[in-house]
Amino acid sequence: MNHLLISCSIVCICLVSSISRAQQPSPASLRQALGMAPDTLQPLSPTRPDTTQLNSADRPDTVRQSTPGNAGISLPATRDSSQTSPAPTQPGQPAGEATAATGTLRGRLVTVQGGKNQPIEFASVGVFRTRDSSSVTGGLTDENGYFSIANLSPDIYYILIQSLGYAPKRIPRITVSADNAAVNLGNVIITETSQQLEEVVVQGQRQAYEYSLDRKIVNVDQLPIAQGGSAVDILLNVPSVTLDVDGVLSLRGSSNVIVLVDGKPSGLTGLDRQAILEQIPASNIERIEIITNPSSRFDADGAAGIINIVLKKERAAGFNGTVQLNVGTRDKYNASINLNARFKKLNLFGSYNFREDRRFQYRISDRQNLFTDSTSFLAQRNDAVRRRVNNNLRLGFDYTLSERDNITVSALYRPGYSYDSEVETFDTQDENRLSLGQIYRTNEEREPERGIDYTLGYRRTFPKKGRELSFDATLSTNKGTEFQRFTNTTTLPETLLTPNFLIGDQRATNDRDNRVGVLQLDYVEPLKGKKRLEGGLKYTTRQLGANYVFENLEGPDWVLNPGISNNFIYDEQTSAAYVNLGNELKKFSYQVGLRTEYTSISTDQRTTSQRNTTDYIYLFPSAFVNYNLSQAQKLQINYTRRINRPSVRVLNPFIDLSDPLNIRFGNPLLNPELINSFELSHLWNGKSTSLTSSLFFRQTNNEITNYRTLREDGITEQTSLNLNRSQNYGLEVVLNQDITRWWKASGNFSFFQRSILASADVPDILSRTNRSWTGRVTFDLKPTRQTAIQLVYNYRSPFLVAQGTINSFTNVDLGVKQTVLKGRGTLSLRVSDVFNTLQFQSDSFGPNFLATSLSKRESRIGFIGFSYRLSRQISREQDRDNDDRQPDNPAGDPDFSN
Repeated sequence: MNHLLISCSIVCICLVSSISRAQQPSPASLRQALGMAPDTLQPLSPTRPDTTQLNSADRPDTVRQSTPGNAGISLPATRDSSQTSPAPTQPGQPAGEATAATGTLRGRLVTVQGGKNQPIEFASVGVFRTRDSSSVTGGLTDENGYFSIANLSPDIYYILIQSLGYAPKRIPRITVSADNAAVNLGNVIITETSQQLEEVVVQGQRQAYEYSLDRKIVNVDQLPIAQGGSAVDILLNVPSVTLDVDGVLSLRGSSNVIVLVDGKPSGLTGLDRQAILEQIPASNIERIEIITNPSSRFDADGAAGIINIVLKKERAAGFNGTVQLNVGTRDKYNASINLNARFKKLNLFGSYNFREDRRFQYRISDRQNLFTDSTSFLAQRNDAVRRRVNNNLRLGFDYTLSERDNITVSALYRPGYSYDSEVETFDTQDENRLSLGQIYRTNEEREPERGIDYTLGYRRTFPKKGRELSFDATLSTNKGTEFQRFTNTTTLPETLLTPNFLIGDQRATNDRDNRVGVLQLDYVEPLKGKKRLEGGLKYTTRQLGANYVFENLEGPDWVLNPGISNNFIYDEQTSAAYVNLGNELKKFSYQVGLRTEYTSISTDQRTTSQRNTTDYIYLFPSAFVNYNLSQAQKLQINYTRRINRPSVRVLNPFIDLSDPLNIRFGNPLLNPELINSFELSHLWNGKSTSLTSSLFFRQTNNEITNYRTLREDGITEQTSLNLNRSQNYGLEVVLNQDITRWWKASGNFSFFQRSILASADVPDILSRTNRSWTGRVTFDLKPTRQTAIQLVYNYRSPFLVAQGTINSFTNVDLGVKQTVLKGRGTLSLRVSDVFNTLQFQSDSFGPNFLATSLSKRESRIGFIGFSYRLSRQISREQDRDNDDRQPDNPAGDPDFSN
């Protein structure tokens, strides 16, 4: 049981702390406890061979690419054999002694086109033991066709190479020994398939969830529960992530999360996060990456980390594509087509997605007003039906300018339309809860919008392996006009009416114009030995504008209401530079980095002529240290400093009277949050079990929170304040278990304690402490090779906010996939929130009020779908656990060189 000692110790530490209610550790003591030399090695996820994927939007990461004896080759998919079960003893070796894993296997995968060798990128390379055909490790070729697999124990292996559009390649009897530790296969040539294959091509299937010390990866195509939905539906089933009915996204209990698309900010980021996620269909997403403690190479934004949505792009040679159609209950539809054509130096890709979604939702709230001489109540109910129509058209190409130069150009066009209908009732009650009268309000809202994202990428490699220069430029725009029509009626006496609550008809328009531009330059230089130096520059500009015009109907004329109209302009410019240095020292590896960001922000509230400017510069260090305890165990400790800048909404000082009984206004004087994050992680990977455990601590200075007060006239005001600081620490455990060959289970548990300390000039009621936890259990069943079933249970316990508590919520999702038409087609069935239990309840308080709220969004939804693969090759994905591989070929293949 030695392999579980460290994970068990981490669990015990947290349990003892929770039971004894001991004093929480100070940040200084944690820093001292974590004070080790830095490191770059971020081991790959504990998944099965041929499953790791490179995020093409990210720069190559030292911690994921350093390989013994081949520091110059970019290896996005190489998986360390230490993530498999310990190697068996060799003949003549004493029982109980493990053979040292020192062997390395490398080569380059090419195909002959026009008499020249052309590299094959992102092909899967699986390594198997000859004596029992057991899977050992694997990886993917990089963009230049190179692959390198390290830490192989002395043995006899064979490898299986596969890439869509090419004939599978099997190379037998590869011997790794003490005398032949470094095996170089040279150029491995595979041939393009010229006709449609009738036989089944066996391909290693990626796991739905992949875990490593530095990130979690969700492969969307492997999620039956995601079929037909949007990015929201996927994130509801992602470990450590929660999303409430208002679209507030939380990671490990913190809502300060940055959402990127293909590793870059989008014009959608000018909207709220739920708008971003709702506009991206699940059928257009390849995978989602969750990075809880990013290095200095990433933007410093986001206290809790980064959620990166990677869109699909076919890479196989020849013509390939998929067509998908999904139909859901209560008028929900989704259709998509993804196409790719690769010809020698040119790769063309395109996709179109259509999604229509209609959902009902309601919100019930109750507030008790506690004045010195009286008590009253306000009961509200809002019923709404929301309809969304989204289109996504993406076109682009990759072109190889020369052997060492590559360029990528793409554009994404996003027209959309939304239509909402709301009915709201305000019931004013006396201290005995007898109704004094009601206000009835209806709202019809529609919003056409459109957005365009332009992307340009250039990458150059050099004769010195590992040296690389890249440049990326993106421009993302989003424009839309929101039209609203209100009708208010009442039975309240005129003496009880709020002055700003006008009875009659009103209308409003809100013109939005968001632009986000990014320029980024990155350089990688391999140094002596296994050292690696990375550096880069980045410039980001955000220009966000909203012009809100509110009018009252007076007789036959519409008259401008300047008290509610609002024209606000936000301009942000950020310049950044970073440097990372990494190295490997036997079992140790490290990465240290430093990033600096200079930010200039100006806000212009043109309605009230309020202008504010601010600028600041901060340093953001990061350090990662990894230690390979054994072939099956890895340990990492890391530290990062991050920032959370106030959003446009919380900076806008204009008083929002759109709900006259609950008004809101921003605070342009807010300071950014500064976050120090520490994390200690342990990963153990056994034959049929993997366990990842992490202890984390996060201190946020100048924490931004909403603060709500009740005025004497019964109206609440909400704004944003800077608190002194908050502290979050906790434990996260992820367990994956193969119960049988066809039944797998995984569990995720997160426990965290949150403490909020208010400033001297902020009400003391905001200083609070509580504990919370989340749990998720997933069962994956594969009764046949053509059938996949997934069942997911989620639970989150009550958790604390500055002025209240969000109560617990839970849900169960079910998905089924059936492969048909000889592997070309897939039928899918999905039911979200099977028992219709997903709802959000909260309790809040202030110096003179108590309030409760219940929100319910349509969540029990059924989808049935069909997808069909267009290609010259039938490729049926099969889980390697079925161990149904092609028979060995004793004669072997001669067309590769040593």
